Amino acid sequence: MRIRTVSARAGLLAATAALGVGSLLAPAAAAATPPSTIAKGDTGHGVWCVQHAVNNYYKTYYGKSGPLAEDAVFGTSTADWVAWYQGKHGVHADSIVGKNTGHYVIIDDGYYGNYCKSYVPHN
Repeated sequence: MRIRTVSARAGLLAATAALGVGSLLAPAAAAATPPSTIAKGDTGHGVWCVQHAVNNYYKTYYGKSGPLAEDAVFGTSTADWVAWYQGKHGVHADSIVGKNTGHYVIIDDGYYGNYCKSYVPHN
C-alpha cells in the first residue's frame, strides 16, 4: 500500500513539473488588435463597447437611460445612434466607427474604456 502512495505522489509531482515547464515554454498570448472600423452588420465586443459608450453619453447629458440595447449587434438602430453620437462629437456622421469616433468611445465608455481599447479602433 505504501508503495502505491509513493508512486502516486511521484506521478503527481512529475505531472505538476511538466505543466510548469510547459507554461514557461509556451508563447505569450498576443494582445488583441482592434479592427480598423466597426460598422453595420458587425457583432462582438467592439460593438458592445460602442453601444455602451453611446448609452453612457446619452445618460450623462440627458439624465435618462440610453436608447440602445447593448446586445453587441450593430443594426439599424445602432447605426442611427452612432451617427447622432458622431454629430455630438463633431465627427463626420457616417455611422462607421473608425479611429476618430473610437477615440470618443474609449473616453465615454467610463469604467470599460481600458477594456474596450482592445476591440475599438482609436488613436
